[in-house]
Amino acid sequence: MKVRNLFIFLFAVELILITSTCSGGSSTTDDDFVVQTPNPPVEVNPPSAATLLYPENNEVCQTGMSVSNNQTKLNFQWNESNNTDSYDLNITNLDSNQQISFSGITETSKEVDLNKGTPYSWLIISKRSGTSVTATSNSWKFYLSGEGLLNYPPFPADLISPTSGKSFASTTTSVELSWEGDDPDGEILTYTLYFDNQDGLQTPSLENKNISSNSKNVNVNSGNTYYWRIKTTDTNENSSYSQVYSFIID
Repeated sequence: MKVRNLFIFLFAVELILITSTCSGGSSTTDDDFVVQTPNPPVEVNPPSAATLLYPENNEVCQTGMSVSNNQTKLNFQWNESNNTDSYDLNITNLDSNQQISFSGITETSKEVDLNKGTPYSWLIISKRSGTSVTATSNSWKFYLSGEGLLNYPPFPADLISPTSGKSFASTTTSVELSWEGDDPDGEILTYTLYFDNQDGLQTPSLENKNISSNSKNVNVNSGNTYYWRIKTTDTNENSSYSQVYSFIID
């Protein structure tokens, strides 16, 4: 009899525990499944391109403070661009193609020491926090004046087409090369085309000298890589050389 009563007691305790577990305070409600709507991302307007002011395009820059026999401190200036937190100033020495860069500029001017009697190009990149989109200004060229210089060489030509590394179909037999040239003294320019399949430095043919136009067609063959550059000469026999570009005929 005692054993039977003990069994009944244990069964009742187990039933109470099961009932308590199934109906206790840990049960979930609909409130526990409320989905939190994330806040929409804040839209950041990208910056606009700056307008360059000084040094002026295609001009001889004769201002600045001489800091040595070889260098001048020049103040670059540009207009403020919309939606912009900072600027990058990129300067290229057109003789050596060496680039000088300054980032995180919060003003609209920057003083830089540069070599006298040297051609440069420069541009401004506008940036804004919260977006990776940037805006790039036009690129301007100038000659930084040098002591005793009365006449300046032409700017190195800009190679326009084809862009370096471009590939053409194997059926291509002729390619038009085009470029642009400028002279700070406004003199008439002539061009010499260096064109070969080695390095763009080989002696040019007679027909590629004293070109008065800004383009020339060249004959090509499939399976070759071609290299080209432009020598620009003014009426005082001052000259400059462009970069070397290449293109491929498949």
